[in-house]
Amino acid sequence: MTLVEMDAWSTTLPVQLSHSQAGEIASLDLVDVRAHGSGDRWTLAASSRIGVAVGNGWELRVRPRLSVPKLFFLLAYAADPKGWRDQIAEFEPAPDLLDAVANGFSWHALVALKRGLLRGYVNIDERLTTIRGRVRFGDQIARSASLPVPVEVSYSDYTEDVLENQMLRTATLVLLGLRRVPIRARKRLLKLRGLLDAVGLVERPREARMPLLTRLNDRYGNSLRLAELILHASSIDAAKGRLAVSAFIFDMNKVFEDFVTIALQEALRSYGGVVKAQWEGWLDRERHLEIRPDITWWEGTNCLAVADAKYKELRFKSMPNGDVYQMLAYCTALNVEHGFLVYAKDAGQHPQNHAVLNSPSMIEVRTLDVETEPEQLLAQVQVLAAEIVASVSSKAA
Repeated sequence: MTLVEMDAWSTTLPVQLSHSQAGEIASLDLVDVRAHGSGDRWTLAASSRIGVAVGNGWELRVRPRLSVPKLFFLLAYAADPKGWRDQIAEFEPAPDLLDAVANGFSWHALVALKRGLLRGYVNIDERLTTIRGRVRFGDQIARSASLPVPVEVSYSDYTEDVLENQMLRTATLVLLGLRRVPIRARKRLLKLRGLLDAVGLVERPREARMPLLTRLNDRYGNSLRLAELILHASSIDAAKGRLAVSAFIFDMNKVFEDFVTIALQEALRSYGGVVKAQWEGWLDRERHLEIRPDITWWEGTNCLAVADAKYKELRFKSMPNGDVYQMLAYCTALNVEHGFLVYAKDAGQHPQNHAVLNSPSMIEVRTLDVETEPEQLLAQVQVLAAEIVASVSSKAA
């Protein structure tokens, strides 16, 4: 077993891997894989993606630069701004992201199932030799009108095979498919697998969304939020050839973008308007050049402000010009004078404004210190929201 451990935004020394192993790792888009010389030696370069991937004879772990409790706060807050305080306490002792998620999910899921598995009515379409429920005459005739059996029927069944249990079982199997899960968490996961053995799997895990919480399934709340995070970060695919690769990957760009979007929605709520994530529009009248800013703030059909979140290394003296050009395009298309670029803070940084020549546009660069305590980070978002509101007020004046 070849184990490679590295930090985000780092590069390894040459690693011994076969061509098929290097291909499996490259296909996951967790790191860039570069040949080193002519032999089976490869250099791996990480960027914003973090997580764990396991294949035949190899394991790759990319650690976040952000501490696990702070990272999980970003994840939990984006999933549920009101519930993050209850969740983050479960993850502080864990030194590794996978350990934190496995410990927290397995504990919450077992608590949810203490009173037994949730049951509900599920509509089932089936072929039976006896009639049950409603006959689907259209399907029956299409199959063969001359054959009396089997009969195409639809009926409702009161069963444990509901989405809530399917999400828990699928998330459980994802975590069990990864090596080096903490022993206590693995024992809880094995118990969960037994309890959920008769339940099916989610067909498209990365598209799964937890159902609306009601008084009936409220006890599943924390475990479903974590299950959704696990399913969206998981990838269990058949690699080219006969080997299976399991991966648990977070893109810190998406994590940071989701947090900033939800946090700004909360912060701007008292000012009115609507915050939209990933609004789709066009830069040109011919509608050939699509734009999709991370965050826009609207009042009816009038865009009040636009912002983009960037989780990347930033040095103001050599700031990525592409980000500024992109924001200028957003400002122009949306008729907004102030565009905000929001970065995760590096040491020694401070806010900067860029007044664009021959244009009313001002590109305002702001940073959020994601390594600070949650309450302080949310206070920074409140300050950012106030700046956004002030920029709109100055235009109106």
